[in-house]
Amino acid sequence: MTKNIFLSFLFSICSFVCTAQTNVSGGIYQNATWSLAGSPYIVNGPVVVFPGKTLNIEPGVEIRINNQTSSTIYIETRGTINCVGTDALPIKIHAMYDTMNTVAWQGFVCTSSQGGVLNADRFQISNAYFPFSYETPLANYNYTNCTFKRCFQAVTVGESVNLSNCQFIDNEVGVYGWANFTIDDCLFKDNTTSIYAYASVLTMTNSDFIDNQIGLSFVANIFDSMYISDCQFLNNGLALNYPNKGKVENCLFTDNATAIQSAYKCEIVNNEFLYNELAIQASVNADIHNNQINNNMGAVLIENVTNVQDSPTIYDNEICGNINFAVNNNTNMNYSLLSNCFCDLDSAGIEAMIIDGYDDITKGLINYQIYDSSCTVLLGTVLKYGPGAGINELAFEVSFENPVNTELSLLSEMEFTSIQVTDLSGKTVISGHSNSQVTNVDAKDLQTGVYLVTMSQDGILSTSKLIKN
Repeated sequence: MTKNIFLSFLFSICSFVCTAQTNVSGGIYQNATWSLAGSPYIVNGPVVVFPGKTLNIEPGVEIRINNQTSSTIYIETRGTINCVGTDALPIKIHAMYDTMNTVAWQGFVCTSSQGGVLNADRFQISNAYFPFSYETPLANYNYTNCTFKRCFQAVTVGESVNLSNCQFIDNEVGVYGWANFTIDDCLFKDNTTSIYAYASVLTMTNSDFIDNQIGLSFVANIFDSMYISDCQFLNNGLALNYPNKGKVENCLFTDNATAIQSAYKCEIVNNEFLYNELAIQASVNADIHNNQINNNMGAVLIENVTNVQDSPTIYDNEICGNINFAVNNNTNMNYSLLSNCFCDLDSAGIEAMIIDGYDDITKGLINYQIYDSSCTVLLGTVLKYGPGAGINELAFEVSFENPVNTELSLLSEMEFTSIQVTDLSGKTVISGHSNSQVTNVDAKDLQTGVYLVTMSQDGILSTSKLIKN
């Protein structure tokens, strides 16, 4: 009998401990502490810390927001709130019901006009509309080892923010604002937009963007700049939008719909682009070099350039194994993409992967070079226009009737030493030699289709597209 009473007593104590919680709402008129011993704290209505008073929230405290109440819940300070956890004991703030109710759970509010101060760091917060809202933006936001999950707009800043080892997961917007951004070792995953920054200076290193609709959208003006290094962009819709007046280096872009869109006055160097639908959209004064741009659906798209002086420079890249195109010149200007390796040994294979004036007369032409498969030995140069030539001017003008029926009559403005006709698979169907500006080639045995005619003179190649009826 005594044993049964004792066991019943122990069960009662356990039940009390296991269900212990502190219900809070209303005003805080005296200094207060939300202690680990009183955790979890159930917030059933708005909480206001009045001027001159301080609420300290201890490390490890759990705050549960009753987001199914009829009232709008916020935690406001007109005095001071210290919400600072530790690496081992972060403060956990989350809705009791795992849905984002933008009416019920507004977040923390700092009313600075009444002397409000909000210190927050090393926390985990979820399901809030604006997790931390400041009436007057702070000069500096410093968040370390923090998690923002399923919030509408996780971090909103107006001056500067430093984020280190933070996670942004399944938010509508992860980071938003106009500021000096310093971001290191952060994870952005499953967000609609991870970072939306404008009128800003951005420095970001060692961070990962995974499964977002938009990774980083950088909307800039003439005062803005950015530096992105050693980051990974994996399986995003749009990984990096409008990188501006800075550098993107040593990053990995894999399985994105578009890896980089509208590269504007930006250096893109030493990155790897793999299995993207589009790797790079090159725009005004982009400097794209020393990248590996391989096995994408489309590699480099040149567009949104209207003046020669604004043209992008593209050199010393490895552009191999792409499906639809290696380079697409969607402008009416010519480009010399010399010192790029396409991992193909002849002009026919490369030409098939370059979209330019040979495919659409509204587009400009593209010069290129041919390297061996190791991208180290230069095998030849294809010049469709000469150095300094205007639009649609060739290195040496070659004319012939097109389409051709039985005889190909070639007329060049300079003597050429050899001629080669290949089909689009790279197979040579006609070859010969000449030391004249005029030569006739028997074409009656050619099957109907499209071919490439390559003529050489002193190591300079000129390639033209031939149509056989």
